[in-house]
Amino acid sequence: MKTTRALFFVITCLTLLSARADAQTEQAITGSRSIQVSGKAESILPADRVTISVTLRRVGDVLVSAQEASQKIFEDIVRQLGELGIPPEKVELRNHRLGKEYETSGPDRKRELVGFFSERDFVVELDDASLLEATQQELAGSEDVAVNGTSFSRKDEIEVRKELRRKALVAAREKAVAMAEVYGQKIGKPLKIAETAETPFFQTRNVYTNRVDEVPASGGRVTLSAGVEVVFELLD
Repeated sequence: MKTTRALFFVITCLTLLSARADAQTEQAITGSRSIQVSGKAESILPADRVTISVTLRRVGDVLVSAQEASQKIFEDIVRQLGELGIPPEKVELRNHRLGKEYETSGPDRKRELVGFFSERDFVVELDDASLLEATQQELAGSEDVAVNGTSFSRKDEIEVRKELRRKALVAAREKAVAMAEVYGQKIGKPLKIAETAETPFFQTRNVYTNRVDEVPASGGRVTLSAGVEVVFELLD
Protein backbone atom coordinates (compact mmCIF):
# COMPACT_ATOMS: atom_id res chain seq x y z
CA MET A 1 0.00 0.00 0.00
CA LYS A 2 2.84 2.40 0.93
CA THR A 3 4.58 1.65 -2.38
CA THR A 4 1.40 2.41 -4.31
CA ARG A 5 0.90 5.70 -2.47
CA ALA A 6 4.51 6.71 -3.07
CA LEU A 7 4.23 5.90 -6.77
CA PHE A 8 0.98 7.89 -7.01
CA PHE A 9 2.68 10.84 -5.30
CA VAL A 10 5.62 10.76 -7.73
CA ILE A 11 3.32 10.57 -10.77
CA THR A 12 1.24 13.48 -9.44
CA CYS A 13 4.35 15.61 -8.89
CA LEU A 14 5.68 14.89 -12.37
CA THR A 15 2.30 15.74 -13.91
CA LEU A 16 2.15 19.05 -12.03
CA LEU A 17 5.73 19.94 -13.00
CA SER A 18 4.99 19.17 -16.64
CA ALA A 19 1.83 21.24 -16.58
CA ARG A 20 3.72 24.10 -14.95
CA ALA A 21 6.45 23.96 -17.60
CA ASP A 22 3.86 24.01 -20.36
CA ALA A 23 2.11 26.94 -18.73
CA GLN A 24 5.37 28.87 -18.46
CA THR A 25 6.12 28.21 -22.12
CA GLU A 26 2.66 29.39 -23.17
CA GLN A 27 3.04 32.45 -20.96
CA ALA A 28 6.38 33.28 -22.60
CA ILE A 29 4.81 32.93 -26.03
CA THR A 30 1.74 34.96 -25.12
CA GLY A 31 3.81 37.67 -23.46
CA SER A 32 5.85 38.40 -26.57
CA ARG A 33 5.19 38.96 -30.24
CA SER A 34 5.70 35.70 -32.08
CA ILE A 35 5.23 33.89 -35.36
CA GLN A 36 4.27 30.24 -35.72
CA VAL A 37 5.35 28.29 -38.77
CA SER A 38 5.54 24.70 -39.91
CA GLY A 39 8.28 22.89 -41.80
CA LYS A 40 8.33 19.63 -43.70
CA ALA A 41 10.91 17.47 -45.41
CA GLU A 42 10.40 14.35 -47.47
CA SER A 43 12.58 11.74 -49.11
CA ILE A 44 11.67 9.00 -51.59
CA LEU A 45 14.23 6.21 -51.53
CA PRO A 46 14.62 2.76 -53.05
CA ALA A 47 13.70 -0.01 -50.62
CA ASP A 48 16.48 -2.19 -49.24
CA ARG A 49 14.30 -4.41 -47.04
CA VAL A 50 11.31 -6.44 -48.22
CA THR A 51 8.68 -8.35 -46.25
CA ILE A 52 6.59 -10.94 -48.07
CA SER A 53 3.35 -12.18 -46.50
CA VAL A 54 2.49 -15.78 -47.37
CA THR A 55 -0.26 -18.32 -46.65
CA LEU A 56 0.20 -22.08 -46.98
CA ARG A 57 -2.96 -24.22 -46.99
CA ARG A 58 -3.27 -27.98 -47.27
CA VAL A 59 -6.41 -30.16 -47.07
CA GLY A 60 -6.41 -33.83 -46.10
CA ASP A 61 -8.84 -36.63 -45.33
CA VAL A 62 -7.86 -36.55 -41.66
CA LEU A 63 -6.55 -33.68 -39.55
CA VAL A 64 -3.19 -35.30 -38.79
CA SER A 65 -2.36 -35.89 -42.46
CA ALA A 66 -3.26 -32.29 -43.38
CA GLN A 67 -1.11 -30.98 -40.52
CA GLU A 68 1.87 -33.19 -41.37
CA ALA A 69 1.63 -32.32 -45.07
CA SER A 70 1.58 -28.56 -44.41
CA GLN A 71 4.52 -28.92 -42.05
CA LYS A 72 6.54 -30.73 -44.70
CA ILE A 73 5.70 -28.14 -47.33
CA PHE A 74 6.75 -25.38 -44.94
CA GLU A 75 10.06 -27.11 -44.22
CA ASP A 76 10.66 -27.58 -47.97
CA ILE A 77 10.02 -23.87 -48.55
CA VAL A 78 12.50 -22.92 -45.83
CA ARG A 79 15.08 -25.23 -47.42
CA GLN A 80 14.47 -23.92 -50.95
CA LEU A 81 14.70 -20.31 -49.82
CA GLY A 82 17.93 -21.18 -48.05
CA GLU A 83 19.34 -22.22 -51.42
CA LEU A 84 18.58 -18.70 -52.63
CA GLY A 85 20.63 -17.28 -49.78
CA ILE A 86 17.78 -16.55 -47.34
CA PRO A 87 18.62 -17.89 -43.84
CA PRO A 88 15.95 -19.91 -41.95
CA GLU A 89 15.60 -17.25 -39.26
CA LYS A 90 14.26 -14.88 -41.93
CA VAL A 91 11.25 -17.15 -42.48
CA GLU A 92 8.90 -16.67 -39.53
CA LEU A 93 5.72 -18.65 -38.87
CA ARG A 94 3.08 -16.23 -37.56
CA ASN A 95 -0.06 -18.35 -37.26
CA HIS A 96 -1.30 -21.93 -37.71
CA ARG A 97 -4.99 -22.67 -38.11
CA LEU A 98 -6.66 -26.08 -38.11
CA GLY A 99 -10.28 -26.93 -38.91
CA LYS A 100 -12.84 -28.77 -40.94
CA GLU A 101 -13.03 -28.24 -44.69
CA TYR A 102 -16.48 -27.90 -46.27
CA GLU A 103 -17.75 -27.61 -49.82
CA THR A 104 -21.09 -26.10 -50.78
CA SER A 105 -23.00 -27.71 -53.60
CA GLY A 106 -26.50 -28.29 -54.98
CA PRO A 107 -29.40 -25.92 -55.45
CA ASP A 108 -29.95 -25.76 -51.69
CA ARG A 109 -26.28 -24.80 -51.10
CA LYS A 110 -25.79 -27.61 -48.66
CA ARG A 111 -22.44 -27.76 -46.86
CA GLU A 112 -20.64 -31.08 -47.05
CA LEU A 113 -17.60 -32.07 -44.99
CA VAL A 114 -14.78 -33.03 -47.35
CA GLY A 115 -11.82 -33.19 -44.97
CA PHE A 116 -9.66 -31.09 -42.70
CA PHE A 117 -7.36 -28.16 -43.38
CA SER A 118 -4.05 -26.96 -42.00
CA GLU A 119 -3.28 -23.33 -42.82
CA ARG A 120 -0.03 -21.57 -41.94
CA ASP A 121 0.67 -17.85 -42.24
CA PHE A 122 4.31 -16.84 -42.42
CA VAL A 123 6.50 -13.97 -43.54
CA VAL A 124 9.77 -13.91 -45.42
CA GLU A 125 12.10 -10.99 -44.71
CA LEU A 126 14.66 -10.06 -47.33
CA ASP A 127 17.63 -7.87 -46.44
CA ASP A 128 18.52 -7.85 -50.13
CA ALA A 129 15.74 -6.44 -52.32
CA SER A 130 17.33 -7.98 -55.42
CA LEU A 131 16.18 -11.40 -54.17
CA LEU A 132 12.51 -10.41 -54.35
CA GLU A 133 11.68 -11.74 -57.80
CA ALA A 134 13.46 -15.07 -57.31
CA THR A 135 11.78 -15.50 -53.91
CA GLN A 136 8.31 -14.80 -55.28
CA GLN A 137 8.92 -17.18 -58.15
CA GLU A 138 9.89 -19.89 -55.68
CA LEU A 139 6.87 -19.29 -53.46
CA ALA A 140 4.34 -18.99 -56.27
CA GLY A 141 5.52 -22.25 -57.81
CA SER A 142 3.59 -24.26 -55.20
CA GLU A 143 -0.14 -24.87 -55.62
CA ASP A 144 -0.51 -24.85 -51.81
CA VAL A 145 0.99 -21.37 -51.39
CA ALA A 146 -0.47 -17.89 -51.91
CA VAL A 147 1.66 -14.76 -51.76
CA ASN A 148 -0.68 -12.29 -50.04
CA GLY A 149 1.33 -9.11 -50.18
CA THR A 150 4.73 -7.44 -50.31
CA SER A 151 5.86 -4.39 -48.34
CA PHE A 152 9.02 -2.33 -48.65
CA SER A 153 11.07 -0.46 -46.03
CA ARG A 154 14.51 0.96 -45.24
CA LYS A 155 17.15 -0.37 -42.84
CA ASP A 156 18.41 3.15 -42.13
CA GLU A 157 15.01 4.70 -41.40
CA ILE A 158 16.11 6.17 -38.04
CA GLU A 159 19.14 7.91 -39.58
CA VAL A 160 17.09 9.18 -42.52
CA ARG A 161 14.44 10.56 -40.16
CA LYS A 162 17.07 12.45 -38.14
CA GLU A 163 18.28 14.21 -41.26
CA LEU A 164 14.72 14.91 -42.43
CA ARG A 165 13.88 16.39 -39.04
CA ARG A 166 16.88 18.72 -39.33
CA LYS A 167 15.79 19.77 -42.82
CA ALA A 168 12.24 20.39 -41.58
CA LEU A 169 13.57 22.69 -38.84
CA VAL A 170 15.67 24.59 -41.39
CA ALA A 171 12.63 24.90 -43.66
CA ALA A 172 10.54 26.26 -40.79
CA ARG A 173 13.14 28.91 -39.99
CA GLU A 174 13.48 29.94 -43.64
CA LYS A 175 9.71 30.26 -43.88
CA ALA A 176 9.56 32.37 -40.72
CA VAL A 177 12.34 34.68 -41.98
CA ALA A 178 10.60 35.16 -45.33
CA MET A 179 7.24 35.90 -43.73
CA ALA A 180 8.69 38.33 -41.19
CA GLU A 181 10.64 40.25 -43.85
CA VAL A 182 7.41 41.09 -45.68
CA TYR A 183 6.45 43.28 -42.70
CA GLY A 184 9.97 44.54 -42.01
CA GLN A 185 10.41 42.30 -39.01
CA LYS A 186 13.06 39.83 -37.91
CA ILE A 187 12.81 36.57 -36.02
CA GLY A 188 14.50 35.85 -32.73
CA LYS A 189 14.96 32.70 -30.72
CA PRO A 190 12.52 29.78 -30.99
CA LEU A 191 10.01 29.83 -28.14
CA LYS A 192 8.44 26.46 -28.84
CA ILE A 193 9.34 23.49 -31.04
CA ALA A 194 7.04 20.54 -31.65
CA GLU A 195 7.19 17.59 -34.00
CA THR A 196 4.07 16.81 -35.96
CA ALA A 197 2.97 13.25 -36.56
CA GLU A 198 4.30 11.97 -39.84
CA THR A 199 3.43 8.43 -40.90
CA PRO A 200 5.94 6.64 -43.12
CA PHE A 201 4.51 5.48 -46.42
CA PHE A 202 5.75 2.09 -47.49
CA GLN A 203 4.83 1.31 -51.05
CA THR A 204 3.21 -2.09 -51.03
CA ARG A 205 2.17 -4.55 -53.65
CA ASN A 206 -0.60 -7.07 -53.08
CA VAL A 207 -0.26 -10.36 -54.87
CA TYR A 208 -3.04 -12.92 -54.55
CA THR A 209 -1.83 -15.65 -56.83
CA ASN A 210 -0.05 -18.96 -56.98
CA ARG A 211 0.76 -18.76 -60.69
CA VAL A 212 4.37 -18.08 -61.52
CA ASP A 213 3.60 -16.06 -64.65
CA GLU A 214 1.41 -13.65 -62.65
CA VAL A 215 4.10 -12.59 -60.18
CA PRO A 216 5.09 -8.98 -60.99
CA ALA A 217 8.65 -7.74 -61.35
CA SER A 218 10.64 -6.72 -58.30
CA GLY A 219 10.98 -3.13 -57.12
CA GLY A 220 9.69 -0.77 -54.47
CA ARG A 221 10.23 2.68 -53.03
CA VAL A 222 9.75 4.13 -49.56
CA THR A 223 8.58 7.64 -48.74
CA LEU A 224 9.76 9.02 -45.39
CA SER A 225 8.90 12.46 -44.07
CA ALA A 226 9.26 14.68 -41.02
CA GLY A 227 7.24 17.67 -39.88
CA VAL A 228 7.72 20.32 -37.21
CA GLU A 229 5.92 23.37 -35.85
CA VAL A 230 8.02 26.18 -34.43
CA VAL A 231 7.10 29.42 -32.65
CA PHE A 232 9.74 32.15 -33.12
CA GLU A 233 10.07 35.41 -31.25
CA LEU A 234 9.24 38.35 -33.53
CA LEU A 235 11.61 41.36 -33.38
CA ASP A 236 11.61 44.87 -34.88
